[in-house]
Amino acid sequence: MSDPLAILPLALAGANGTLNEVPVRRLVASGVALLQRCAPLVRALHGRRAAILLPPSPSLMVALAASDGRAALLLDAQGADEAIAQALAPGDAAAVFTVASLAARLPAAMPRVLLDEAPERATWQREGEERPVDLTLHGGLRLEGEADVPGANEEVLVADAGDPWREAFGTPLTHRRLLAVVRAIAAHEQLAARDHTLALVSFSRLFGVVVGALAPLIAGGRVTAHRDLASDEALALLEAGGVSRLVAEPATFASMLETLARRGRPLDAPVLQHCLAGGGALDAALAKQWYHETGVLLHRADVVGEEGSLAWVIGEAGSRTDHDAAR
Repeated sequence: MSDPLAILPLALAGANGTLNEVPVRRLVASGVALLQRCAPLVRALHGRRAAILLPPSPSLMVALAASDGRAALLLDAQGADEAIAQALAPGDAAAVFTVASLAARLPAAMPRVLLDEAPERATWQREGEERPVDLTLHGGLRLEGEADVPGANEEVLVADAGDPWREAFGTPLTHRRLLAVVRAIAAHEQLAARDHTLALVSFSRLFGVVVGALAPLIAGGRVTAHRDLASDEALALLEAGGVSRLVAEPATFASMLETLARRGRPLDAPVLQHCLAGGGALDAALAKQWYHETGVLLHRADVVGEEGSLAWVIGEAGSRTDHDAAR
């Protein structure tokens, strides 16, 4: 590979953003160290792919970097155990990156890497075998290359069968395609290192991982990720200052509006500029109410695929406005 930034995790590391206050450069370095220091994982992944079953957390970046350059299957952490087993059964996933609270949902014979203590430590588990892996000896990455280099043509992610964006992205979802889309989103929103995104979404779905994490991180921004944050806690984070971008499902915006109504005063978040809803239909009345209560437009975010290209779509509820195309 002539340019390391053609690989998605390395491109993100090169941008030098943070995820839940941890530098992405450090997270990716830990994923590289995991491959270097866990021979059983390398043997398991030889010629096969990994799977990812994680909450929205910095561990996602460790898992992407430790997938050995192969496609990683995104498992829906909100789905039933049977759905997870079914997603693994027809694939060639050889190991799953996960955490202890979710590991019990995997088939017993499935090898897994626990990332509860990442980026400092990981734990390799297979039937009758457990091995701790120290990740601290790989302190960081120093990457050089063109920030806008086209991505590699190898597959990088495989979406869950129930993912609404899977059809639009199509297969294979390559480093090239995914980097083009996240760069288009970042360019359209004029995202930069100064931006702080609050992502109240699942990283098991393409909407959450692409819009909530990858797009702001490719711009070198700061991402704070939560999935089950109470609406009053989310509002407190917005009003604490510094959050310029909010990404959530429509139901989350509706819940925050209910909390605003109960407390009897509007949102006081002067830095907030971008609110993006996805993962479900955005009702025009909800978008109008959000603007009335917050003074910030709530946009519907989506992607559409046409003739081998991907178009980033952002607009009002019930409308469609096409922006940058990613080929």
